Amino acid sequence: MKIHNIIKGLAIACLLLPALQAKPQKAVSFDLAGIRNIRHQLNGLNVSAFYHFNEHLVGGIEMNRFFTATHIKEGEIQKLSAWDFDLNFHYLLPVTKKMMLYPLSGISHTSEKEFIPEKDEILYDRFWSFNTGAGVLFELGKWGPHAEYMFTWGHMNQQFLLVGISYELEWGRTEKEKK
Repeated sequence: MKIHNIIKGLAIACLLLPALQAKPQKAVSFDLAGIRNIRHQLNGLNVSAFYHFNEHLVGGIEMNRFFTATHIKEGEIQKLSAWDFDLNFHYLLPVTKKMMLYPLSGISHTSEKEFIPEKDEILYDRFWSFNTGAGVLFELGKWGPHAEYMFTWGHMNQQFLLVGISYELEWGRTEKEKK
């Protein structure tokens, strides 16, 4: 298991090496998105903030709130909801002038709540995961619609789909540097 983690860490480091040559971008972006947990069939809201280390590498924190959904499990009604906090990094790869693809990598902490009304029982499951995935971002001035697929590895493997909009704030750069 340790060798597997070392190999993953080295692969991530190799992907991020080209970013060391780029100039600082002095920008942050704020995102708002709808998110879907495919495994538990939960819908939620994603709010995030990303710092742009340079024109390729961005990293940030994300908060996901998955709203309560009623399911039947082993003949019992259950109400499931969750909170998810992520630290993710994206490496932006330009495809066209306005479209970028990005792999993502990071970690997440999840807290799931399962309420079983018939037993008046509440169960909590908290765990850490390793995030991987990919996305597409369209730059339309300061606004950027985006879509993302993420797979989490850990206590419970899960899949997520996210669609949202970003707003980017820049400071301290001249018009010449922005081009």
